Amino acid sequence: MRLPDGRALDVWQGGDPDGSPVLFLHGTPGGRLQGALGDGAAARVGVRLVSFSRPGYGGSTDAATTLASVARDAGQLADTLGIGSFAVLGVSGGGPYAVATGAVLPHRVRAVGVVAGVGPLLELDPGSAAGAAVRAAVAGDHDGAITLQDATVTATAAAAARRGAGARGFSSPEILEPWTPSGRPGLPSYRGASRDSLAFAVGWDIDLEAVTAPVWLWYGDHDQQVPLEHGRWLHERLPTSTLVVREGAGHLATLMPYWRDMLATLTRDRSG
Repeated sequence: MRLPDGRALDVWQGGDPDGSPVLFLHGTPGGRLQGALGDGAAARVGVRLVSFSRPGYGGSTDAATTLASVARDAGQLADTLGIGSFAVLGVSGGGPYAVATGAVLPHRVRAVGVVAGVGPLLELDPGSAAGAAVRAAVAGDHDGAITLQDATVTATAAAAARRGAGARGFSSPEILEPWTPSGRPGLPSYRGASRDSLAFAVGWDIDLEAVTAPVWLWYGDHDQQVPLEHGRWLHERLPTSTLVVREGAGHLATLMPYWRDMLATLTRDRSG
């Protein structure tokens, strides 16, 4: 689809086309196709599942990214698809964007789900590799910041590929959609992941108190990529939140076995 400012946005839809809508915010890195992992579960519980690639991923136009800007993209996507109110579900690096959508569009978001979602990285993990890039961004050197973060993310992803396994929350290669400056599939670029890391590392540009919808925070107590501390940080600051701890679960184990349960929870009728 095309946004009003001319940018392209890659979109995937699945589940029940007549079901209750849930917008899915993919992990870092990832893309719209990560939403397809929940296709079958969504169909079974009557959910229309919609996912889109953030700027710099897949065919979505690369552009400056903040939590609030992606939330506005989510609202424009819903407008284009004829969706009024909806729930949001964000996993890992998509978690902050799900919270942001609830804050920016409180009149439209009925429920917010966060699965192993990242908190403000530098506050919770001062030794993070994103530190140099964030310091450059805070100093006003945005081009330098994205260059530094590109180098960090690319090196981490290359090391993961050599090991044949995901690195620190990275999605598997078939879910990570390659991006080139032309917007066509080609050699992988990690620009979207770089923008993500800067957006949620520090200085969230949203008001957490603006989130009025019920929020579910699903975290694993054995998650070494996004520790439970991130969920507790959000729980302390979101008065409408419920923290659910999956005992013995690592990072991806907080998502894959629970698609059906989480989608049903987010779309449950609470009118009574």
